[in-house]
Amino acid sequence: MRRECTEVVVPVGKGHVKALVPNLVAVAKPKSVPGVPDEREEVRRALRNPIGSGTLREIARGKRTAGIVVNDITRPYPGGLLVEEIARELNEVGLEDGNIFLVVAYGIHRVNTDEELRSMFGDAVVERFRIVHHRAGDEETLVTLGKTPGGVTVQINREFAAAEVKITTGLITPHHSAGFSGGRKSVVPGISGLACLRTHHSFPIRPKDPSMGWISGNPFHEHALDAARMVGIDFIVNTVDNVEREMVATVAGDLAEAHKVGVEICRSIWEVDLPSRADVVIVSPGGYPRDFDLHQSQKACSCAELACRPGGQIILCAEAPDGAGKFGKLLQEANHPEELVEKYTREGFTAESTAKAYMYARALLKHRLGLACSKVPKDEAERMFMLSYASLEEGIQDALAHYGEDAMFLVIPYASDIIPVIHEE
Repeated sequence: MRRECTEVVVPVGKGHVKALVPNLVAVAKPKSVPGVPDEREEVRRALRNPIGSGTLREIARGKRTAGIVVNDITRPYPGGLLVEEIARELNEVGLEDGNIFLVVAYGIHRVNTDEELRSMFGDAVVERFRIVHHRAGDEETLVTLGKTPGGVTVQINREFAAAEVKITTGLITPHHSAGFSGGRKSVVPGISGLACLRTHHSFPIRPKDPSMGWISGNPFHEHALDAARMVGIDFIVNTVDNVEREMVATVAGDLAEAHKVGVEICRSIWEVDLPSRADVVIVSPGGYPRDFDLHQSQKACSCAELACRPGGQIILCAEAPDGAGKFGKLLQEANHPEELVEKYTREGFTAESTAKAYMYARALLKHRLGLACSKVPKDEAERMFMLSYASLEEGIQDALAHYGEDAMFLVIPYASDIIPVIHEE
């Protein structure tokens, strides 16, 4: 006998969808933490009180150029505010705006439009500073600095490498491979070349399984940190947010020490205890821009893999107006998901997004995977071995038909950022 249904609200694109969910184990949400009353003052507080380093003014005094790494559209954060306050510190010690430039940390993502950059940073910042669009595959814009002790080729944006003051900005959130974003991730993969990423994003450095919240002993984190240290990052400014995307803290200072403090703040908010795994796990990356394509939306599937029982179903709610992304072609051309696992194991990371194809294939080998409320055409989704549902309700009904009326459901509305901790074991 089915239990009473519960209405849930799940973010999709720039809006939300509602559905009645039966046999609900839990709606996994982060802890409720208020945002700071004044975000600009919080950033200034962090800049005045750096962790593990001197102040930015002390570091920049007497220097002639400064490069600031900033996020792209897939990593929403108060970038304009951070740049303005960093520039304020640099201006105070004689660095003029013309000698300060921004580098957009695309990794292998597409270059953002002017409109997207203005939506992130504001017109004033976009017009005030020169913006360098990092391109991981353009050898002429890269420089190789050597190899880390672990054998990772440190190949990064040439202009940033030449800056006398090297600053990174970012948002600290749980990450499915690095444990947490922010810090060293602005360098690897943010402004790295393919020679670096081929090693760092492949086995044995990349964890084979989802790794949200895993820092200590995580080779993906540790090798990236070694590479960023070789680059000579002088100062980081990272924020932590709550479920409403309000700033709850800013950390600034040393590449490792400031990031470590931010990680613990983030963990205290986004780590969620769950009583058991579920038969059906409904996830959303958190809406736009985290679901603007299936490449970005995959992070929600990593969270779902940890919370779904073997053989259970994942229903991914992602609008994906930009489509699947480069990895989609690999899935569509494969005869079975196992081929993608074998290909990635054999060839490792490539610019064609073999890593993302691997992670979808990994989930597909363990679970039924359905795509709901998406702009990805049904036939295209099915060629990628995914079920396709016009609505979340349709996905729920299909799961009930497959697993029975007693199937247990779990909903994770902001799955790209959640660290699920299962207590049944």
